[in-house]
Amino acid sequence: MNGLTPLKQRHLLRNQEEYQVKYNYLKFPSPDEAATAMLERQQILEAIGDRVEWGFHKSKVDVKKLSRGCQLCGEGQWSCLFINNLCNGKCFYCPTQQNDLARPETNTLIFDEPESYVEYIRQFGFKGVSISGGEPLISFDKSLAFVKAVKEAFGDEVYVWLYTNGILLTPEKVEAFKLAGLNEMRFDIGATEYKTDQLQLAVGKIPVVTVEIPAVPQEEDLLKAKIRELKDLGVSHLNFHQMRLTPYNFNQLVEHDYTYTHGEKVTVIDSELTALRLIQYSLDEGIDLPINYCAFVYKNRHQKSANRQKHAHIVAYPWENVTTNGFIRNLFTKVPADKKSEIEAVFAPEIAAGKASFSARSGRLDFHVEQLEKARQLGLPVYVEYHVSHIFPQATGLNDLETIYLNDEKEVVVERRAACLPVELNELRMSVMDAILDKRETYAEVEDAELQHIMTYEFIPEGLGDYF
Repeated sequence: MNGLTPLKQRHLLRNQEEYQVKYNYLKFPSPDEAATAMLERQQILEAIGDRVEWGFHKSKVDVKKLSRGCQLCGEGQWSCLFINNLCNGKCFYCPTQQNDLARPETNTLIFDEPESYVEYIRQFGFKGVSISGGEPLISFDKSLAFVKAVKEAFGDEVYVWLYTNGILLTPEKVEAFKLAGLNEMRFDIGATEYKTDQLQLAVGKIPVVTVEIPAVPQEEDLLKAKIRELKDLGVSHLNFHQMRLTPYNFNQLVEHDYTYTHGEKVTVIDSELTALRLIQYSLDEGIDLPINYCAFVYKNRHQKSANRQKHAHIVAYPWENVTTNGFIRNLFTKVPADKKSEIEAVFAPEIAAGKASFSARSGRLDFHVEQLEKARQLGLPVYVEYHVSHIFPQATGLNDLETIYLNDEKEVVVERRAACLPVELNELRMSVMDAILDKRETYAEVEDAELQHIMTYEFIPEGLGDYF
């Protein structure tokens, strides 16, 4: 229809659906403009070359000297606790409305008491915790209580950092966080017109001080100067985010002459190019301040995958596998009524060993990948389906689940939900599945929509996103 793969076409249509009539006010690149922008990006990447190191499926750069918090985030070993949903900043790029004091929350789970949150960290084995908002310093006592509780329970085993715009920071609050054991404080100086007075209160007191801001295109020259200033002030790290369009910040972002790109969500091309140019500038100028670019594709693909990996195994059946992308893969076939007894007998050893499951009522035989060849010999259609795990505060009553008891008063549940309809493995898809299981296949966008489902649920795409 427009030269796009089915996956890209699906992203485009979903983006249109999200913004409805407002979509028409957005500037997306023509094919030639997209190619020009991708060429510019490639030229920047070639210019920085081997002076940087890529990580997390080549979606994050530069990972040579990442903050410990960033490393744990990429590894899926991190829990972000939103202490409130209230902010005193007025950042035009903020993606969400933040006008409610709310209650401490992570992954839809409410934690009014630090003790329950500590048990959550213990049960799921997280090695990092971040305190975010909103603005955590609006709820200073509460933020401090959670930092204290986590550090008292785990000490150096759990790395703790806090996000802030710094507006409410005082020397006394810095000292309190220092005594509580806070490892890192991250400042969004975009909220204070890029002033650095407040972050200087933390430098030399909190072990790691990081500046984490969106790469705002119209501020590129100012940010070049800030890189030097931050280095001279003793800031440990500088993290640039890619700007993302949301229904909440739409009216603010369209006031600027940005060019957008489709994808899992709508993002700003100019922001990505700005971040990469700033990394190149820092390298060319020899400024020894570790800078990393946090692309939207990293956050949306790698962070989510790492999060799924954390609990998928809890609700996976013994004959299932967890894919590289953190989804639960299940293979099965449908057995005709006149063959049920025969095939159940053939797979009796696997069923007894927990490597297969047979339902006489439905005639469905689920089996482990090790039995794929044996199942093929039955001459019946073979299907693959994928499930995704979610953590909820209570059961929805719709899905299989496992209950995790944090203490006598609080529990959470891990549920599995269908990620897509079953896909029949025809000759082409079966050959791809064989290659996946033999580790001979990597991610690719394909024309077969059903095969694209397999690619999507099996793999994390590598690299930065295409522009279109």
